[in-house]
Amino acid sequence: MPHASGPFLEQIPLAEWAHLHAHLIWIYDGPVSAFGRTGQREAPHLTAWLLRAGEVELKVRNLHLTACAGEWLFPPAGKVWRRFSEDARILSVRYRASWPSGEELFSDGLGVSLRAKEYPELERAARPLAQFVKKQFPKPDTHLLAAPATLETHLRLQKLFAAWLDASVSALGRAGLVPARMGHIDARLLRAVQLVERHNLATLFAERALADEIGLSVSQLNRLFLHQFGVSSHGYYDRRRREYAIAALRGSSRTVKEVAYELGFSSLPHFSAWAKRRLGHAPRAYRSKATS
Repeated sequence: MPHASGPFLEQIPLAEWAHLHAHLIWIYDGPVSAFGRTGQREAPHLTAWLLRAGEVELKVRNLHLTACAGEWLFPPAGKVWRRFSEDARILSVRYRASWPSGEELFSDGLGVSLRAKEYPELERAARPLAQFVKKQFPKPDTHLLAAPATLETHLRLQKLFAAWLDASVSALGRAGLVPARMGHIDARLLRAVQLVERHNLATLFAERALADEIGLSVSQLNRLFLHQFGVSSHGYYDRRRREYAIAALRGSSRTVKEVAYELGFSSLPHFSAWAKRRLGHAPRAYRSKATS
């Protein structure tokens, strides 16, 4: 796909763009806390850091990256080992921009650093977004997908995030990165993914009901999921629950009992057993480890 500074050159149907999953996960502007300076973190989605002060060293996949004050850093997704200097201050944006077929909007070429003075549009878009989130969700490091909000707050957040996404796509395009178009995905699987994404996490998920809705047998449905994502339809749904549990336990003040109820568990022992398998720790232990 050719790209120039500014909008995409290639035009595709708006119906295809509507399948792009794009939303803010969290944003933070301030000093790097002592416990967050060094160590390995899992970052499955897109991340951008503006170093306001200090410096950072990263190791992710086979890359060894550094950035200093006045630079934006866009590391690739994955398990990231990082070390910030003691005086580090950052503007950090974590967001999702991916296709139902599994591709991120950007993947190839990530690991770039950009001089903030040469890309002022990035901070112009990120600053009001950070201010709005800080006002509406004052707890630091709030995972926004797990945070309650009104429709008005959601719409204002989406408007500000859209401006950030536009600025980041333009900047990465100028830096030579090429955005990915949605890969081939069976139309029936695309419909199934949409239904799973909309499914209430507190209600029972039934593969049979999903298969009937799509007009397939359960085995046919799961063959499509396994071929595209490497997991069954229930495994795909369970990924959503895991992501929600991580967000709720790390970035909200809700009790473990409330989180269990929101994920459809009828008892704390059942939720605890599930969390041990999916998160490696019981819920309270995971929360303590993640926030200590």
